[in-house]
Amino acid sequence: MFTTHHERNYLLPLVRKELDRWIAGPKGWDPGALRLNRWATIGDNVRALVLEHEGQDGSASVRVRIVEKKSDGQWVTQLTTHVPNARGRAAWAWIDIESPDPDGDNPRSRARRAGTPRFVAPILDVIDAWDGAARLTTRPVVIRGDEVDELYRALVDPDRRGVAFVAGNDDTLPFGPWVDLIAKLTQFTKGVASCYVLDGEATRLLNDRVGQAHAVLPGRLRTYRSQVQPDSDVDGLRHRVLSTERINDYSEHLRLARMLAAHAQLQALEQPLPTAVTRVHRMLERIADEILVNRLGDAGAKPAPPVSLAPPATAAEAQKSDRHPDEVTEQQSMLLDYLKIRLGLEILTVDRIDEIAEWVEIGGSSQEAQKDIAARLEQLQTELDETQTTHREVIRQLEDEQLENREAVKRLTRSEETVRVLRQQLASSGQADVAWTAQPAEEDVLRPDSFGELLRWLPKLKHVEFTGDPDPAADLDNNDILGAWASKTWDALLVLEDYATAKADGRWDRDVHGFLENTPDGCHEWPTRRHARDESEEVRNNRTYKRVRELPVPTSVHRNGKTFMGAHFKIAQFAMISPRMHYYDDTAQSGRIYVGYIGKHLPTGQTN
Repeated sequence: MFTTHHERNYLLPLVRKELDRWIAGPKGWDPGALRLNRWATIGDNVRALVLEHEGQDGSASVRVRIVEKKSDGQWVTQLTTHVPNARGRAAWAWIDIESPDPDGDNPRSRARRAGTPRFVAPILDVIDAWDGAARLTTRPVVIRGDEVDELYRALVDPDRRGVAFVAGNDDTLPFGPWVDLIAKLTQFTKGVASCYVLDGEATRLLNDRVGQAHAVLPGRLRTYRSQVQPDSDVDGLRHRVLSTERINDYSEHLRLARMLAAHAQLQALEQPLPTAVTRVHRMLERIADEILVNRLGDAGAKPAPPVSLAPPATAAEAQKSDRHPDEVTEQQSMLLDYLKIRLGLEILTVDRIDEIAEWVEIGGSSQEAQKDIAARLEQLQTELDETQTTHREVIRQLEDEQLENREAVKRLTRSEETVRVLRQQLASSGQADVAWTAQPAEEDVLRPDSFGELLRWLPKLKHVEFTGDPDPAADLDNNDILGAWASKTWDALLVLEDYATAKADGRWDRDVHGFLENTPDGCHEWPTRRHARDESEEVRNNRTYKRVRELPVPTSVHRNGKTFMGAHFKIAQFAMISPRMHYYDDTAQSGRIYVGYIGKHLPTGQTN
């Protein structure tokens, strides 16, 4: 979450007040244990650092970093607020939460979604928070006809970082319940996205401004990413639309809410922070590192003696006490004797005891500082590893996308040449009117623009049944911004439908791979290199890899309700995700094909 705020005098105290409430309330930690410019323990396995800095220009910065170690890994919550000195510049707050990485050994594991901290909503309810020209609120902002200019400015504002959810209306939808429904679907996006609900007039006026490619239709919810370009039809593909059918399906509401939250968080993570914010961040990180180093250096020096409320004992009194062991128990006397021997002391005075206590304090402080430095180094190493991994993945994804585009261009060129040749042949045979007027049916051209939509389309297929978990498929939408993977997966499903139909009609008697090699006329095609008859021997002989490919089928197919599905379609090549669709061909028995998995690449020796 990153938000700007124009009421400069209220931001710092308000944010800190709500943060302390959150620490003491839902979390049950001790806000009183927080120490300025020093790491402190505020709960079981919870460490926190508070930094305050006043710039020479009169600016003020505060950062609170909380590191919580839990059974599922380490959670880090960091809140940074900054008030610049210049009156014309807005104050800002930045909240960043790092959740543990998913279990890489489990192909079904999902990233742990960082929910909105409870201290965010009270802040958004009492201040005017902005993402560029877009408002950040806890409820959708209602836009009437005369307020469309405000929304249009928010959509095209280059400073907007987060997504803007916009719901359309045509005055036939009950407005109050419609607003409540949109609020429910966007409940997990508070602070990272803006949300607007239009009335009928506002919907018409906005669509006139942005054009058909960027329009939001009544009864639908559109996700506008940053940098909207109304004059570009191609840009409209970036801004996904949630259909009325899915919105009205109450069984999907929780799934949709999580999907919208994932889209909003991904957008927020992808966008770079403003340069001025990055400068403040680096400055605070440098101060935090200096604090750790200085603590370790201070621990090696002799600290000032502790302040005591009792009058100091004289050396004579101390020696007298040392000369009269009969005034203490025999055990205490033995311990004192051992202490003198261990430390090589002839006599034990108050001054020497104070010195020993100081040594103990120095040792404890040094160990604590070393632990904090080790934790900091571990954090920096983790960030470096993540950066290097991201860099490698970006390069690999770029190469994969270039290959995908190259293949798509080849297929498009081949299709265009095929159409040209067929038109020439039709024209030469006296059917020129057919050659230039024939168009495919609309249902043959339509493709789902998301995996959520694809799952709803599956009942259209008569011979193909999806038996798997829908969540891995839905998760692909987080990386399939334009819906290309969903479209290609639907093409693969149509191939299976045509294959099963051809076998039922007696037009085909071989397997799926043979069907792809010699596709009958009128059937959908798929490249053979994008299909695998079975998994490799390595996968089939590895118990772990084989088990995750034992996928659901009806008990009439297999009494255990599962069977190994080695055959699969390679939907796309995309780094470690590379979506796949696994299926079981049961056309010889039931006449059906069971798809048991749609999702990221299942584990192999290479992917692990």
